Amino acid sequence: MIGIIIELLISWLLLKYVQHENLNVLGLAPGRRRLFDLLSGLLLPLVYVCVFEFAVAAVVHNPYKLHPGYRPVDFGHACWYLLKSVAYEDLLFRGALLYILMQKIGMQKAMLISAVAFGIYHWFAWGALGNPAAMVIIFLMTGSAGYIYALAFERTSSMYLGAGLHFGIDFATSVLFSQDKSIGQQLLVKTFSKDPVSPASWIAILVIIVHFIGFPALSFWWLKRKKRTNGEPAGHFYEID
Repeated sequence: MIGIIIELLISWLLLKYVQHENLNVLGLAPGRRRLFDLLSGLLLPLVYVCVFEFAVAAVVHNPYKLHPGYRPVDFGHACWYLLKSVAYEDLLFRGALLYILMQKIGMQKAMLISAVAFGIYHWFAWGALGNPAAMVIIFLMTGSAGYIYALAFERTSSMYLGAGLHFGIDFATSVLFSQDKSIGQQLLVKTFSKDPVSPASWIAILVIIVHFIGFPALSFWWLKRKKRTNGEPAGHFYEID
């Protein structure tokens, strides 16, 4: 939590002395539109991951069930951990630095730099250094996610939508379903330790494609169709050739 406070202080200093602006340009002030963006950002990944996971579970005849040992305190600790993680990463990669880059070099270049930095950051965060295959996969996964979150900032002139998407996908894959064990137990677990039915090879390939590409592609399509918010403090982004 102290790290987040320090990030806010550094962000304020950067905006004040580099852009002669303040934290308002990050769209942090709450409002009805921003609350809607936050909730829609949360809902999209939750629905997508639930549909995907339950569909795959049905194909392999291995349904999910509630974890018998899961406690409310586990849920609270996991949500608090994710909330701090998302706030820290979004302020670092989609906060003042992204805004300043957008003003200095243009939106597209700034978003690409943010995405690349986000992907490289996860090499260290996930301990992938020295494993080339893992580094490529992690970079593609997290880099594409970073671009989506940066695009959400560009579309809405606020950090709320990107933070909602970020928290929603992390919550779905780390708290609801048993994909990531790093933050403790998950709410839903498979009924059997091994799938009773193996899917056909073409189905398995399709599942892999949908797992890695489906959500970023859906989010990108949705955000590109979303009308850019006007009249907000960050709405004066300009593109530099």
